[in-house]
Amino acid sequence: MIIYGTKTVGSTVKSGKFNCPNCRRQESYKLRNYKKYFHIFFIPLLQMRDLGDELSCFFCNTSYIPGSVLSNDEYDSRNKFGNLSKDENSILGLEPCDFGKRMGAFAIDMAIIYASYLAVVFAAPSASVFFLLIGFVYFMACDFLLKGSSLGKLTLSVKTVDFEENQEILAFNIILRNLIKGICTFFPLIFLTALLNQDKRTLHDFAARTMVIDK
Repeated sequence: MIIYGTKTVGSTVKSGKFNCPNCRRQESYKLRNYKKYFHIFFIPLLQMRDLGDELSCFFCNTSYIPGSVLSNDEYDSRNKFGNLSKDENSILGLEPCDFGKRMGAFAIDMAIIYASYLAVVFAAPSASVFFLLIGFVYFMACDFLLKGSSLGKLTLSVKTVDFEENQEILAFNIILRNLIKGICTFFPLIFLTALLNQDKRTLHDFAARTMVIDK
C-alpha cells in the first residue's frame, strides 16, 4: 500500500481565445499551472517544485508552451495563490490568513464549544460522551450558515474559501474538511503544516481544497 510519495497537481489559471497553430484558426484554450507535492495517502501536503504552465487547445487538445502562442500581455506566468505581491493578492482577495490569527480564531471557537459542552453536561450529564459531536456540529453549522466563517473567524475577520475559485466551499468539501479537522485535533502538531507552505494551508485545507484568507 502506498502511504506517501509525490504527485503532480494541476490548477487552471485562466482560459480564453488564441490562434491555434495546429487548427490554424482561433480556438478556446485552457492555461494550467502544475506543481509537484509531497503527499500522504494521496493528499498533497507540501509543495516541492513548480513545474510551470501548459496551454492546451480545447478543440484539438494540442499542448503548447504558453509564451510561444500568447503575447506578453495575454500570458502571466505568476500563480494567483502565492507568487503575486502582497498588494496584488490583497486586491484579488486572496491574502492568506496569518497563522497566529488563524489559531486565535480557533481558540475562540474552542472556548465557545467548551462552554456549550458544559451547558449540555449541566443539563444532561449523560450527554458528556457527545463532546466531539458538539464540536463537529458547531463547525459544520458555521461553515454552512456563515458561508465559510465561524464565530471565531468572524471576530478576527477571516474566512474559508475554495482554493481554486475564491468562492464558497462546496457542501462535500465542507463535510470532508470538518471530518479531517476533527481527526487532526487529536494530533495538534499537524496544524503546523500551515507554517510549511506559502498559502498557510493545513492538512484539512489540502484535503478539501480550501484556503483561509483575510476578509
